[in-house]
Amino acid sequence: MHPTELVTRQAEAIVDRLGLTGRCEISVVTVGYDSTALTGEHGHPSTAPFPAGAYSSWLAVQSGPGPLDDEPPLDDGVHVLVSAADESTRVHLPPDMEDVEALVLLADRLQDWAVELTHGQALPPCPGHPHPMSAAAVDDSAAWVCPARPEQVLLPIA
Repeated sequence: MHPTELVTRQAEAIVDRLGLTGRCEISVVTVGYDSTALTGEHGHPSTAPFPAGAYSSWLAVQSGPGPLDDEPPLDDGVHVLVSAADESTRVHLPPDMEDVEALVLLADRLQDWAVELTHGQALPPCPGHPHPMSAAAVDDSAAWVCPARPEQVLLPIA
């Protein structure tokens, strides 16, 4: 599956979990992507198209539908733009990021944006607590966990 399609599905699942279904538009763009990266040895699909390595991200919350004036150029990787009403955010997933770490980063950044968008609502709500769940990598999986008990996986992220 091409990263654009995979990340779009993941972003949709995260937006759904955050309770913003039907209120957001999601755009995913790849820059400098090598389409052969999804094929492992002997032409078989690879489960981890992006090798391990350091990562960074850029998050911007803006008012108004226009582009940011100080928006940095698009670096290689996958860029996710999510917008709702007059607010939007962009998350950069570098090509050298592990799949699980990329999904946790995407969930974390979209969660930050959703909390701001809803004026501090705990999203997604943590059962029995006033705080939201947190995105985390647990046993090679991306999961929503209780920040008070991070070893307790509540839900898979996507």
